[in-house]
Amino acid sequence: MKQKIGLIGYGRFGALLAELLGKDFQLVINDERDLTDQITGKGFEWGDIQTVMAQETVFLAAPINRLEVLLKTIAPLSHDDQLIIDVASVKTRIRNWMMEELPPTVQILNTHPMFGPDSYQRDTDLRLVYCPTRINSQANVFWQKLFESWGCRIIELSVEEHDRQAARSQGITHFVGRVMKGMKIQPTEVDTHGFRQIHHVVEETCQDTEELFHDLQYYNPYTPEMLTDFSRSVHAVKAKVFSPDAPPNIIGYQGIPGSFSEEAAQTYIDAEGLEDIIAKPCLSSRGVMESLAKYEIDRGIIAMENARGGVVHESIHALAKARCSVRSMFHIQVNQCLITHPGLDIDQISEVRSHPQALKQCSRFLTENFPNVPAIEAEDTAEAARKLHAGEYSRTTAVIAPARAAELYGLDVAEFGIQDLQDNKTLFLVVERTAAPF
Repeated sequence: MKQKIGLIGYGRFGALLAELLGKDFQLVINDERDLTDQITGKGFEWGDIQTVMAQETVFLAAPINRLEVLLKTIAPLSHDDQLIIDVASVKTRIRNWMMEELPPTVQILNTHPMFGPDSYQRDTDLRLVYCPTRINSQANVFWQKLFESWGCRIIELSVEEHDRQAARSQGITHFVGRVMKGMKIQPTEVDTHGFRQIHHVVEETCQDTEELFHDLQYYNPYTPEMLTDFSRSVHAVKAKVFSPDAPPNIIGYQGIPGSFSEEAAQTYIDAEGLEDIIAKPCLSSRGVMESLAKYEIDRGIIAMENARGGVVHESIHALAKARCSVRSMFHIQVNQCLITHPGLDIDQISEVRSHPQALKQCSRFLTENFPNVPAIEAEDTAEAARKLHAGEYSRTTAVIAPARAAELYGLDVAEFGIQDLQDNKTLFLVVERTAAPF
């Protein structure tokens, strides 16, 4: 009669493992799902957890994220010299769990068959990583020979070295496969052989469950390092394609036409002697950074600090979240204007709207002239003027914006130069994508 061994977990790989083990052993199988009919239909025995754990050897093929709890459950059911073998795709974390939860008299063998249900039949180089954590010599020799009888080439590694190598082979392969799946990349009429090979990666890796993909990445301690290096390399390659040292074609600026940032962008273009350059409005500092990251612009202009209003917090927050470098900086004189609908008397103004910086720069003027009129923040000075023109604000609203905004949007300059400081300069930064990844 064949020796009886236990198997906990009957997912896709668990089913393959049962088929392989069933050639030499009588199996008692348990799964968190009730698969009695399916398992007995395959000629195996279904057993409760106590029955499975009564066997001298037990394989663990449960999902990685459930192994720690499973080990806590089976530890009291284990017995001296019993051998527990895991077959998960990550090793360090699981080895640690097994050492922490299982009694010291229980033997531990950590393995990783480098094949699955889809690759087993066609893989000509079946490999099995073998980590003999705590196992006697007799059992060690027996199981190595048994795995070799399956056609496996045994690779003996420490669990740490396995995870380090796996993160940069299996881990990155599955990660790239999911990325390409997310991009909805499909075969085309002009596919190259190289593309067909890459698309094959998508087909192979994405047959596995999302749970397995998550566990493969999350429980490997070397995944963060791998993903950081991957991101760094992607960024470095993109930087070679879109070199920051190349002459720019499009410069994005915070604000819309008629804003001080548009004036700053034009000032920069003139000072640099750049010809045939497109100046693109990006509304906000965040918009500038996002356009830069998406390669929609080559450089960006953002306001950083004003002599009266202080630091532009919007720009600070946008810079903190962006990957860019400061190419240069310069000042321009800012003359704020009180702008209204044509014919509106000053004493009819019911509210004043503008960017928070403009409101700060004109705070004394507002206090002295409109002490009882609410000052309301807007996303941009010129955008406030545009909204006033478009009827999005009350006709009795006044905005603080550049004189050019009044000209562009058919409004009147009720008062010019209302900023508290006559020498009202704003510092602007020219930002670009970094040539280096970090």
